[in-house]
Amino acid sequence: MRRPDVHFYEVPLAKIAKDEIGLELVRNTISLGVLGRLIGMDREIVLRDVTNVYKRKGDKVIDLNIRAIEAGEKYVDEHFDRPSGYAVTTGVDRDRLIMMGNDAIAYGALVAGCRFMAGYPITPATDVLEWMAKYAPKYGGVVIQAEDELAAINMVIGAGFAGVRAMTSTSGPGQALMTEAIGLAGVLEIPIVVIECARAGPSTGMPTKTEQSNLNHLIFSGHGEIPRVVIAPGTIEESFYLTVTAFNLAEKYQVPVFVLSEQALCQSKATLPSLDVAAVTVDRGKLERNGHLKFGEYRRFAFTADGVSPRAVPGTDGGMYLAPGSEHNDHGVITENAVNRTKMMEKRMRKLESMRPDLPKANVLGDPSADIAIIGYGSNRGPIVEAQDRLAADGTPTRFLQMRTLWPFPEEEVRAFIKDASEVFVVENNFTGQLERLIRYVVGPSPHLRSVLKYNGKPFRPIEIIERIKAVGSARQALEV
Repeated sequence: MRRPDVHFYEVPLAKIAKDEIGLELVRNTISLGVLGRLIGMDREIVLRDVTNVYKRKGDKVIDLNIRAIEAGEKYVDEHFDRPSGYAVTTGVDRDRLIMMGNDAIAYGALVAGCRFMAGYPITPATDVLEWMAKYAPKYGGVVIQAEDELAAINMVIGAGFAGVRAMTSTSGPGQALMTEAIGLAGVLEIPIVVIECARAGPSTGMPTKTEQSNLNHLIFSGHGEIPRVVIAPGTIEESFYLTVTAFNLAEKYQVPVFVLSEQALCQSKATLPSLDVAAVTVDRGKLERNGHLKFGEYRRFAFTADGVSPRAVPGTDGGMYLAPGSEHNDHGVITENAVNRTKMMEKRMRKLESMRPDLPKANVLGDPSADIAIIGYGSNRGPIVEAQDRLAADGTPTRFLQMRTLWPFPEEEVRAFIKDASEVFVVENNFTGQLERLIRYVVGPSPHLRSVLKYNGKPFRPIEIIERIKAVGSARQALEV
């Protein structure tokens, strides 16, 4: 907010409430009166909407809140000479949506064909469970609040094994409890989707604050190695479409897929144009149907060029097989044979290469030829883009790689993006610079990578990114002189 074009209007809401209304409880309604007057909202619309909100509580409550609106308007008229510069006019109603990131994720899951969800309430992911509980049963879905995260993830695995598109939603502590079961889904090649709404950790941490400190956990956690996918939306609209993508990736490649959001995105609201439900496609991959299999010949875990084996669900004619959590051969028979182990590991991990054409590509925003580059993901898209606009207005063009696939790591995209940049700023909400270290780990050493970190539980403000970029630029100029 440290900008010359930002003006402050100090309003003692509690004092106005006490002096004018005699009830401090209405200070929020007073603030609506203040804002409405400052930005030129149609007064009749404000009064109408306030009346509609409180009409179920009776005329006395309506009158109280109307007086609060008037008190706010009166304060503006008596104390502020400087106009705000806004002049809001009444528009035409359009077909628009208002939703949170969690709403968009849940809506995307439902449209993608998810018909089973099990979860345990945990901030900030609970909204997904509540949304699905409200709407999924209307479309044949089943939603269960499990006794804990361990039960939830195993129910989801069971549903996926039975052929149902299934998911759970959680945050860091719940994700930790699910780690072992996710390994089971990986070795049995069962498609599941896990919505990770990250918050500040460790342990209980700060449940209502944001952070990007779970990236390493999603990519590397587990005993042993399995193929997995981590994708991250950067807007509420993307939260819808990337959740659809998650279900298609999970079934097509028979892997666990994580949709990584954060409190700053999943619990933020936006007004959106109508989402294109008609454009959604469902890809069930190598799902076998009745009449295609012959008992005794079907190999659930067959070795294939792309790593993906034909998948039959219980009840498919001729599709019986063993499904052990231990290592197994192509029929599902448990074995510790070294040759088989090598082939089976390589088969499963080949999926990571086979799926690359289907993974969400990064967005390149700003001036693609700019010398200064920025990399980030998730909720940081908003402040980074605003920082770009303000830097450009000040004569400093930048380019921004908004990563949407975090694993398998998009090495070629990142390598090409940073190749000719003089400085690369990696913006993320954690202490250790997990994304920046991941870039160095995959792409190799780069003297131009610089971390821009924030880990106090609050989202980035554009000015924090701007000041870091300008400070590095000033230091470089000083060295050149």
